[in-house]
Amino acid sequence: MKFIKWKILIVTSIVCLLPILLGLSLWEKLPDTMAIHFDLNNNPDNFASKGFVVFGMPCLMVVLQWICCLINDINEKKHGSIIKFERVAKGIVPFTTVLLYLTTLGIGLGWDIDVRAVAAFIVGAIFILMGICLPKLDYIKNYDLSPDKARKINRFAGFETVILGVLFLISILLPPISTVICLALLIPCTLLGIIYGIKVSKGN
Repeated sequence: MKFIKWKILIVTSIVCLLPILLGLSLWEKLPDTMAIHFDLNNNPDNFASKGFVVFGMPCLMVVLQWICCLINDINEKKHGSIIKFERVAKGIVPFTTVLLYLTTLGIGLGWDIDVRAVAAFIVGAIFILMGICLPKLDYIKNYDLSPDKARKINRFAGFETVILGVLFLISILLPPISTVICLALLIPCTLLGIIYGIKVSKGN
């Protein structure tokens, strides 16, 4: 297990858990039952106890962070390290945890927050950062492709991902249906990426 980067794993896990301190400081002000999911019109449609929100959510995100970090470290052992990609991949869960935690607490305190806009911002930012990093990868997991072909496919996937990320950010300024359209575009973009990948992989 020497290939596991424990320092990054521990630091990012602490970042995921730090918001608990804020939750504890606001404990008396938070309602016993809190909204944790919303529809497109910002109406809550799923609830959880205050204890789960304050303690459970960050702990679940730490588990997810450990999974993400371990997968990343295993891939790096096999294919080599790409620092920028590693920083983005290992920063997604802490970034998402802090924003969603603050949003959930804010709504619990009665703040008027557009959850759909927050979600679109998180997805858009992640897509753009991942899209920028994808062209730097010279391999595709579980496929024996030459580095040149892998980079070409990843470059195309990165371009698609950045475009989708920008569209998600733009959707924040538009009616909720625009975010749904962005989500729907994931399917044709994925299919297009697969078709392009097959074409490149079979080429000379």
